[in-house]
Amino acid sequence: MGNGADFFSRDYKGRRSEYVSLAPAVTINGVKGHLIKRKGNKDTYSNLPLYANTSDVYFRQNAKGVCQARVYIGQKTYLDFDWSHTHTNKGNGHRFPAGTVHVQIWEQQKDGTFKRLSNEARSMNNYEMKKYGPIMKYFCPTVKFR
Repeated sequence: MGNGADFFSRDYKGRRSEYVSLAPAVTINGVKGHLIKRKGNKDTYSNLPLYANTSDVYFRQNAKGVCQARVYIGQKTYLDFDWSHTHTNKGNGHRFPAGTVHVQIWEQQKDGTFKRLSNEARSMNNYEMKKYGPIMKYFCPTVKFR
């Protein structure tokens, strides 16, 4: 069966993963989270996988610390919680300062690719704060939800 590190190091077809674990996985409030990094890539939101192998949420960090979480439903990308930068919605002008979460929703297209549904980010809702808030605070104690 193998251990978690071996499973994480390979994808579902047995190929080597593009990601490395930066810390052991943690489960809080029934949500399993893992801090990871894409091998040899720059620090961008694409540094998180589109599919989850072993966790409900993957976290990434930049030079300032943990700065983004990606939520998976059925092992597929569903939501990004991002607080790494100031974000201003182009349509309604709503501004999220750096350090405060803005949420962006992903959808899988018919061709299998993933696309963000809109550049109009939103705040976390009460359900998301209750479910994902504790694990986000574990990985980044300074994150603000609203």
